[in-house]
Amino acid sequence: MNMVKKSHDLIKWAMITLILSGFITIALALDNPGLQWAPGVSAKLQRDGILSLGEYSVKAVMFPAPVEHDKYLDAPAEPVEQFVGLNISKNGILINTTILRLGESFITPDNELQITARDMPSKDSSVWLFESYAPWAKIELNQRGKPELAISVETDKDEYASAATDIVTVVTIRNTGTADAFNVDMNIKTDLPIKRGSLKFHYDSVKIGSAAETITFSSPIITEKKSYDIVANVTGYDVKELPYTAESQKTVSVLPDPQVSLSIKKSATERVYLKDFAIVSLSVKNNANYDLKNVSITDYVPKEFNQTNNFTLHWVTDLPAMGDWDFHYLIKPQVPDKDGITLPSAVAEFTQKNESYTVKSNEVGVVVYGPSIVLSKKSDVSEINQNDIVTVTVVARNTGSTPTRVTIRDAVPQEVTIVSGNTSTEEYLEPNNEVSFSYTIKINSEQPVILPRATAEYFELGSKGAKISTESQELELKIKSPEVITTEAPVPEITTPAPTQAPTPVPTEPEIKQPTKTVNQSDLINPNMPSAEIDSLLNSLLGCNDSGNTSRFIAASAGCKFYGFNNVSSIPME
Repeated sequence: MNMVKKSHDLIKWAMITLILSGFITIALALDNPGLQWAPGVSAKLQRDGILSLGEYSVKAVMFPAPVEHDKYLDAPAEPVEQFVGLNISKNGILINTTILRLGESFITPDNELQITARDMPSKDSSVWLFESYAPWAKIELNQRGKPELAISVETDKDEYASAATDIVTVVTIRNTGTADAFNVDMNIKTDLPIKRGSLKFHYDSVKIGSAAETITFSSPIITEKKSYDIVANVTGYDVKELPYTAESQKTVSVLPDPQVSLSIKKSATERVYLKDFAIVSLSVKNNANYDLKNVSITDYVPKEFNQTNNFTLHWVTDLPAMGDWDFHYLIKPQVPDKDGITLPSAVAEFTQKNESYTVKSNEVGVVVYGPSIVLSKKSDVSEINQNDIVTVTVVARNTGSTPTRVTIRDAVPQEVTIVSGNTSTEEYLEPNNEVSFSYTIKINSEQPVILPRATAEYFELGSKGAKISTESQELELKIKSPEVITTEAPVPEITTPAPTQAPTPVPTEPEIKQPTKTVNQSDLINPNMPSAEIDSLLNSLLGCNDSGNTSRFIAASAGCKFYGFNNVSSIPME
């Protein structure tokens, strides 16, 4: 115990000595779970040994003092508490001093370097003895890991025909560094019309490795060869919020169709609210130096839009050499879609030199902002007994992209009574939020009951625009069938001995018919019933105590005596 205390005192003495010697501070190992460390360097340092990594260097300046040996062994008399004192310098300037025990680490205040004591002589090693004093420590240095971002753009081909061909593009982000990147944004810029996918991506983090996105562009209709650049750039941050960027570019060529002298282009309002109209424009050009007769042009409106005019989207026209044809019309969105709704290609058909040609335009995406209320209705049970209490809940969720004022109403059929709660509500509902209400009902019906659909009305934008109606599903509540038991208890057959003398006539009274009671035999006959209770039961069944009914008593008295019941009352006489 004295030697252990002495070792602790030596460590304290070492720390005091370092501070008094003018070193900057004594710092404990820091714990920052957000830091990642790159592979580093290590070396076995004796006193005054130095290990360097980049602009940092570490010098071993102190070890536990030498101790005396055991009287019988070549080892310390008591185990030695290992430690190493280290001077830490950056660019040759001392920045810190620390003492590390075996396995401990120290992170510099700038979070850029981690120093770890990986190994030391054992507590019982002879290196701690006065006569063989040669302490050492294996020190490992690791610099802070940093992300290294790279980006690439690849297409399936380098050249494309102009007849609305898909240009499939894969953009890949690679992190080849030694730490994760955070808050990573990728942006793509090009003049090519986008068909599927997005031009902007965000990642909370990109770990060491890669991530890829696929975007599909449409090749535009052109009359001469043209090149298009697809430029992708990425920006991310490390744990200290320092930025890292990368950029890549891919160039593709679009070639005109040498046999087609006609081009068609389609455009539309890029972003609208649900209450607004989108303008669709068609532009057809004859690129030949001769006339084209009977050019048939057809366009299409997807189900997510309504055409506001009554005319058909089909035209037949003549186009003079190098002439143009243009047309505009309005469409009204029916549903919101913040990712965009695709308007299909328009088609132009014509005949040139006895050959038939079909030319398609580009597709167009229209982003529609607006609310979309999804209404649901549920009950806490699906099968009940008559007059049970049932709780009904109506939930409205806004799955759209803008808020709206919504009014929800529900109703009950005639055979249903509302016990508590309200069947309607009004709310200003934000996107991705929901509102609900519940009420309780009592059902007086022997047949299944259909609870009608709940309805909701809301506006196309906030409290403006036309009203939109939607419904929930119906609910069916089944009624449980009552369980009826109709088994009657058997009455034992009684044989009455023939009387030796005719009884005195007694005036009869009208027999009062007793109501039949539905019972279970098991309730009457119990093999474990005491004999006294069995006697009482038979007394009741045979009418042995029924002195109030003269005719019934006379008829039963003989049977009662036959079964040995001696408590038969006297026959009442008038």
